[in-house]
Formats: sequence, C-alpha cells, structure tokens
Amino acid sequence: MNGTAIPVQELTCQLLDAADGIPADTAAAGLIISHGHFLHRDAFRRTITAGTSISTGQPLATISWDAALRALETGLLPCASSEQAILRIAASLGDPAIPVHLRTVLGNLDTRNITLVATAITTANG
Repeated sequence: MNGTAIPVQELTCQLLDAADGIPADTAAAGLIISHGHFLHRDAFRRTITAGTSISTGQPLATISWDAALRALETGLLPCASSEQAILRIAASLGDPAIPVHLRTVLGNLDTRNITLVATAITTANG
C-alpha cells in the first residue's frame, strides 16, 4: 500500500517510527517532514510504502528514495529548484547509494532550508 490514503500527521509518525534508531534515516525523513511540501503531494506520497512491523504489528511507512528521484527526473514530481535540492539531500541521507553534489544543491536554498539541512546533517551524525 502506498502512502496516498494516510493522513499527513499519521504518515509523519509512521515515517519517523520506521526510521527510529537509524540516525541517517531519521534525518532524511525529518528533512522531508520539516520542509512541509512533499507529504502534501500525491506524486511524492506514491513513493511511500506503508505496512506494519513484523515484530510489533505497529504501522510503519518508508520512502523509496530511488522512486522519488525517478519521479522528479521524469517530470512526474515537478518541483522548484529549492524543493529539488531538499529532495536530493534527503534521498542521499536516506540511501547511502544515492550521491548528492552539495555544490550544486546548496546554492538553491534560502536561510530556512539551509537551517533544515543543517539540522538534518546534525541528526544524521547521531
């Protein structure tokens, strides 16, 4: 099941619960959540898989970072340049196989977004 049918507040909790204990995953989910844009877009929410924990039965949700970037790159998730930068940084934090070119993405961010990125990086550091 994808995340389109889940209310934003509940989806936020499920993303953070799934990332709990993994600083980089918590940072990635936190950046997307705190940015406040993506969880309100169905095109992005389709890249979220919702399910339940096999050990506790607790509802959890995870973002497919590859799918999110693929949606961005194929035009299915149109975004402003600053939104693209946030998504690319979050994806790089959330998936160690996804590189980000900081020189390219940081120049597109205003003070608020730079602060969100700095917070995410600090969180990822544990």
